[in-house]
Amino acid sequence: MAFMWMAASARCEPGVIKRGIAAATRTPSVASTRGVAMNMMLARVARGALDEGAALAPARQSQPLAAAPAEPQVCFALPAPALRPLITTYYRVVAPAPLEDYLHPEWGNIRFSIRGQWTVTRPGCNDPMPERASLFGPTDRTGMVRTPGDAASLGIGLTALGWAQLIGEPADRHANRVCDLGHVYGAAADQLWQQFQTADWSASVALLDGFFTGRAAAAPPPDPLIAAVEAALVDGEIGTAHDFAASLGLNERTLARLCQRVFGFPPKRLLRRQRFLRTLADIGDRLDQPLATLLDGSYFDQPHFNREFKAYMGMTPSAYFHSPRQIMRRAAVERMRTAGAMVQGLHHMKAD
Repeated sequence: MAFMWMAASARCEPGVIKRGIAAATRTPSVASTRGVAMNMMLARVARGALDEGAALAPARQSQPLAAAPAEPQVCFALPAPALRPLITTYYRVVAPAPLEDYLHPEWGNIRFSIRGQWTVTRPGCNDPMPERASLFGPTDRTGMVRTPGDAASLGIGLTALGWAQLIGEPADRHANRVCDLGHVYGAAADQLWQQFQTADWSASVALLDGFFTGRAAAAPPPDPLIAAVEAALVDGEIGTAHDFAASLGLNERTLARLCQRVFGFPPKRLLRRQRFLRTLADIGDRLDQPLATLLDGSYFDQPHFNREFKAYMGMTPSAYFHSPRQIMRRAAVERMRTAGAMVQGLHHMKAD
């Protein structure tokens, strides 16, 4: 996404992660076997052989630790109660320093680049990134979000029902793709972006509530089956496309057409994606536990999950969970606190 993002509240307190950097100065001569081993290790450090990404100080010279870069702020807010069946959350990300992170598979999103530069690259997508306002279709794969820093973005997460009522275009045409929001909302997209330039977070939420309340009122009533299909996907009690259709009283072809049009993908693909997202949320940051004990029961074994993980995220589980995840780690915490689900794809629609 030209930006990926979640919204800002006063409770966001960016953490700071510091990593110490050891510098070798001189290598004393030691006659013992232990001393020889130590000399060899220090020589390797001086050559950079043990460098794990941090810059080592030159030999025979001490160097102060560099200040850790400021961490991003990631915050969320709920929409007005009447909009909650249509919109999961509003969110904002403020990135003082350069960063990159991996987005999860998700439903449709609208994103505004409020300040600075944001880019999102996704396997198989060559669409140009809009500069100000973007519409992201539903996805079944990761996206790499990057910014050089001094940047802020604002986003709107849509439910499938929200896509149908607020976007109104076939979701499968937008799946894993991005386009300029002006293609759907015309001049109103740029007008919103202009208003966000001077609005604080509370004012931005009020602007979004007003805008989408008007859009929802002007849209035709949605197909009631959409909410039932979305609820079945989020509940996670269904394992096959046949059972999926039977639980809704539909034949499989009717369900397939509805899923393609509103959710962007066929039923079997949606069920696989939801299984992956449930496991991803269950794992969270519980890296002290064996991965096999946290997997969804429909995975045959850990190698099965590893293959699925790489298909969705483009890397192994170990590589992902040991990456910085500067946005997504904070997003999971703030989203759970605000909306009760760690990822958008597991959000339960409700009107309070």
